[in-house]
Amino acid sequence: MSLFDESRVVAYMSERLGAEALSITSVWKNLEGWSMETYSLGLSYRKDGRPVEQDIIIRKEPATGLMDDNYDVSVEFRVLSALNKTEVAVPKTYWYEPDPEILGGPFYAMEKVEGEIPFPPPASFDPDFRLIPDDQERQSLGADFVRNLALIHTVDWHALGLDFLGVPGTGAALMEVEYWEDRIARAGFGRKPMVVYAADWLKDNLVVSDRISLVHGDYRSGNYIKRDGRILAILDWELVHLGDPLSDIAYNLGPWRSAPPNSWVSHLLPEEEFLERYEEASGIKIDRHKLEFFHTLDKFKAVGIGCTAAGAWKNKQGLDLRIGVFSMTHYISNFGLLSELYKHHSASKGG
Repeated sequence: MSLFDESRVVAYMSERLGAEALSITSVWKNLEGWSMETYSLGLSYRKDGRPVEQDIIIRKEPATGLMDDNYDVSVEFRVLSALNKTEVAVPKTYWYEPDPEILGGPFYAMEKVEGEIPFPPPASFDPDFRLIPDDQERQSLGADFVRNLALIHTVDWHALGLDFLGVPGTGAALMEVEYWEDRIARAGFGRKPMVVYAADWLKDNLVVSDRISLVHGDYRSGNYIKRDGRILAILDWELVHLGDPLSDIAYNLGPWRSAPPNSWVSHLLPEEEFLERYEEASGIKIDRHKLEFFHTLDKFKAVGIGCTAAGAWKNKQGLDLRIGVFSMTHYISNFGLLSELYKHHSASKGG
């Protein structure tokens, strides 16, 4: 078991689980996630005289990643633990461990949900490609996809004790712009003309939020587990915050689509059907004009993530080769942001 000090982990898990004769039967590192480190551990032990075989998932803070040093795994743990009390499909959390000596960083443990993660390709221009080949399953997953997003946006976050995320009030949009502006500056790209212009445009065109909700931040295909045509667990809550629910909606209407002519939202539903189902399930009316602001903010956010990866790679903080590869996407992200801003500029000039 080269990923951990096995004797230390065995001793820790034995004490934590109240287990006897515990052994680690398997270890698997999930290589799909590029941020938090995710491990699957198979455990075999005896408890109260009975044999137990258990698989658990460990989510650990990385040394660095796409978000550089901005990791706090306790936030994800607290949010998921709160959502365990709701109907939102999330894995059951077990415990949080702040001691970095056990696994090399703070981590939390949760249940392993058995199923498949349908991860879309980075870009597919094949109109015949189907992430979910069976139409009946696609429609069933689409219904669950909308339902869970509506549930996330309508949970009583105050009653769940999620105020610790920071309550932005009607200025949620400004808080988001300043957050990503700060991330880009810390990565060393804050003075780039494109960044300065984009930040200024966003601040000059801020929208007022009619509602503050729990926001996932990366809600899409590739971040849920499915089985038998149902979504069993929503994953990857690293960007969770309190903000405007329209930011999640705009993100869904962005690049995470199937190829034309279908252009299904997250490879599941036509855009109008997605929006209509969401409004019906959530009771939240979607202001299409405000979505334009959040589309631009998403482009700015993409630049922020790419720049952060590039900064970490340049400073030799990102030892994972994938971080180096991802760092090159900030050039593509800048082009996407430029195209978005040019669209707004042309509209303002009437051409």
